[in-house]
Amino acid sequence: MRRRDPSAEPYEVTQFVAEVGTRIRLMRLARGLTQVELAERADISRLTLMSIEAGALSSRFVDVARLLWALDDVSLQTAMAAAAEDPAFQEAARRNLPRFSSRRKKALP
Repeated sequence: MRRRDPSAEPYEVTQFVAEVGTRIRLMRLARGLTQVELAERADISRLTLMSIEAGALSSRFVDVARLLWALDDVSLQTAMAAAAEDPAFQEAARRNLPRFSSRRKKALP
């Protein structure tokens, strides 16, 4: 996989990433948490947290998600629930999700 050039990202993308970082920083401060405390709660490094709060485009989605869950961000949970109610989401789920069969081996008689 090729690395993306951060300077080639659309302005809206860089703004969104910066806003997410700012939101995480403000939620951390509002809860009276230090960077070390939040990083420990989210099971990420303090340097990763600093990078996300600074709006780095190289941040991994899983690290951002861990932070939002560690901060108990109710708006994220609400957004995910609302997506599940979206008719387009429901239709896509019906059409594209694979059907899984039981992987258990049947016992031989």
